[in-house]
Amino acid sequence: MTTAQPAPGIPARTAACSTPAPADAAPADAAPADSAETASSGSQPAAPVRAPRALLLDFGGVVVTTTARADWVHTLATTVLDLAAAAGHRLERADVEASLRAGRAALSMWKNAASRRRAPRELAPREIVEDFLLADLPGAARSALALDAERILAAKAVAVSDHHVRPGVRELLVVARERGIVLGIVSNAHSGLAHREILRAEGLDGFFGVQVYSDEVGIRKPHPGMIHLAADALGVPAREAWYVGDTLDRDVVAGRRAGVGRVVITRDRRTDHPPFPVAARPDLVLETPEGLLAELRAAVGPVDGASADGALINGAPGTEASQIAARPARRPLALLLDHGGVLTTSTPDPTRDEVVGRALVDLAERCGHPLTAAEAERAISTGWDRHRERKRRRDRLADPDHRHDEVDPAVLWGDLIGAELPAPLRAALRLEAAELSFLLHRSKGVPSPREGAVELVRWAHERGIVVGIVSNTISGRGVRATLADYRVLDLIGPAAYSDEIGVRKPGREIFAAALAGLDVAPVDVVYVGDKALNDGRGGRDAGIGTICLLRGGKDDDAALERALAGGLADHVLDGPGDVIDVLAARLAEPAPSTA
Repeated sequence: MTTAQPAPGIPARTAACSTPAPADAAPADAAPADSAETASSGSQPAAPVRAPRALLLDFGGVVVTTTARADWVHTLATTVLDLAAAAGHRLERADVEASLRAGRAALSMWKNAASRRRAPRELAPREIVEDFLLADLPGAARSALALDAERILAAKAVAVSDHHVRPGVRELLVVARERGIVLGIVSNAHSGLAHREILRAEGLDGFFGVQVYSDEVGIRKPHPGMIHLAADALGVPAREAWYVGDTLDRDVVAGRRAGVGRVVITRDRRTDHPPFPVAARPDLVLETPEGLLAELRAAVGPVDGASADGALINGAPGTEASQIAARPARRPLALLLDHGGVLTTSTPDPTRDEVVGRALVDLAERCGHPLTAAEAERAISTGWDRHRERKRRRDRLADPDHRHDEVDPAVLWGDLIGAELPAPLRAALRLEAAELSFLLHRSKGVPSPREGAVELVRWAHERGIVVGIVSNTISGRGVRATLADYRVLDLIGPAAYSDEIGVRKPGREIFAAALAGLDVAPVDVVYVGDKALNDGRGGRDAGIGTICLLRGGKDDDAALERALAGGLADHVLDGPGDVIDVLAARLAEPAPSTA
C-alpha cells in the first residue's frame, strides 16, 4: 500500500509551516517575489508580516469541515419526490436516486474543470438541477422541480454532509474583531443560503461583514472577482487582506490573481489532492485555523475600527414529506394562483424602515463603515421612492423585451437604496441583496391568509389538482416562508416568482415558467389573480384557459368588470372560496377524447 503524498510544494503534515514558491518556478499565479514568506537570499532576516485590515475566509475547509453522510441520496431523493408529487408528477425513487448520483458525479467533474479556467462563471441553480442532478427525469417534472432549484440545492447541502466548526475558528473570529480586522466569507457554493443558515445556527454569522457565495454572484473561484467583491464591500484593498482557503486550484490561485497580501491554507481533505498540477503556492500552510491566532498576534501594525454582531435572516422552514390524495380528477386540471391579493392580504407595518434600517446599521458596522439609524432609514425610504419611479418608467417602455423586466436585487439595494451611501457599503448591499430583500418582504407588512384561500388550496390538493403560484415579488423565498406559515407550502407545485424568473407579470415568461412545470395544457389551467392587466391580460396572453379575478384586491370592481367585458377574465368572484365552484364545474366536464 502506498501512502498518499501531499501536493507538490505543500509540506507533509507537521506543524504550521511556511511554503515559499520555488526559486526556479515563478509563474504568473505563483507567490510574488516580495511576499513576506518568500525565500530570501543569504542571512537577511525576513521582513515582518503586516497585520491585515481584512481577513477573508473560505467556508468549507476553513470555517467548517464536513463528514460525508451515507444516506444522502435517500434523503435528497425524498425531498425531490415530495416536491414532484406536489407538482403532480409521480416519479420512481430508484430513477430519482440514480439521476442524483450521476448528476452529483458529473457536477464534481464540472467543478474541477471550471477551476482550470481563468474567470469561471457559476452555474445557475436551475442549470444544476435540470442539467445535472435531475437530467434523467421526464421533461415536465424537470421543469417543475427547476422552479424549486434553490430549495433542492439547500436540501442537498445538508443532506450530503454534516458540518462541524473547525478548531480555533471561534477564538480567531473574536480576536480579529477585537483587533478591528473586518471579516468576510468567500466561498464556492451551490447554496449560499444553506451556508448562511449553518453560520447562523452556530452563532457565527454576526462576525462577518459580508458573505460572498458563488451561486449568489454568478462567478466562482479561482475567479479573482470573488475576492475583489468581498474586499470592495469591506472597503479594504485586496493587498491589505489575507485570504484563507483549503485548496490549491481554487483558493491559492484566486488569492494570487486577486493580489491579496497573504494567501494561507488550512489543511482539509482536498488540500493534498488537487485535480491537476497547480503552480501557485500559498504563503503559509496550517494544520487547522488555530494556527492563525499566533500569526495575527505576531503581525505588526494593528488597525483601528471595530465590527459588531448582527444577524439578518431566518431561514424558511424545511419541507416535510407530503402525501397526494389517491382520488384523481376526471379531467386533467391545474390551478395557478397569484400570491398577494389572492392567497394573502397584508396590513402595512409602520416599523418596516426601522427594522430594515437596523439590519443596514448592523451590516455597515460589520463592514467597518458605520451608519446611523436615521441615515439607514432615510436611505431605505428614498431608495424605495427611486424604485417606484423606476417601475413607472419601465411600464412606459415600448420595448417588449424589457418592459416587464424585474429589478435585479443587487440594483435595488446597491444602486437605488444605496445611491447616497459610501461605495464600499453599496458593494456590500449588492452582495447581501437577496438576504435584505427577504428581510424586507417579511417586515413590510403583517400577512394573513385571505378568507377561503387555505381551504381552496387544500380542496384542490385533495382532488389531485396541482396548485402553483405566479407572483410578482421582491422575494420568492419570502413568499415561500409565508406559505409555510400557513402550512400549505408542501401543497404547492410549480411556483414562478418574478425575482427568480427576472420578469414581472404581465410578461409571458413568468407564466411560461409555471406552465412548463405542469403536465396539463394551458387551456386546462385555471388562473386566479386580482389585477386586470397583470393577471387578466397576462394570463390571457399566456394561453390560459380560465381566468378568475377576485374582488377586494388591488383593482377596484369597475376595472374588474371592464376586464370581464373585454374578454380578459372569465369570472369575477368575491373571494378564493368561490373558485372551488369553478374548479368543480371544470372537473365535471368530460375528459377530452383521445380518439
